[in-house]
Amino acid sequence: MNAAARLLNQGALSRGWVVSVFLTRFDLSLFALISAVLISALSLVYVTNSVRGLNAAIEQSYTDRDQLRIQQGQLLLEKSTLTMQARIQDVAEDHLNMVVPDGKAVVVVDGK
Repeated sequence: MNAAARLLNQGALSRGWVVSVFLTRFDLSLFALISAVLISALSLVYVTNSVRGLNAAIEQSYTDRDQLRIQQGQLLLEKSTLTMQARIQDVAEDHLNMVVPDGKAVVVVDGK
């Protein structure tokens, strides 16, 4: 049997001894504290990045909303222009060859 095996069998190099030699309770608590701080810092970076992305999406939505409102106003203006009585009369006279009847050609029917 070699020397390392004899030491293990005698209990000189047990697991508890190895851990206690390399890591004390203070070292373990310090390691846990540092790990917690690092995890917290990385979480903060992740959340901050997510919030910035969401704010950018909200601003883009506001820009899209404003563009749609402008387009709606333009379409309403175009609709009112296309439905004006004078324009309808011009289209009827020019393209459909319609004429406004004179007073003698109009017949009023009484609904009684």
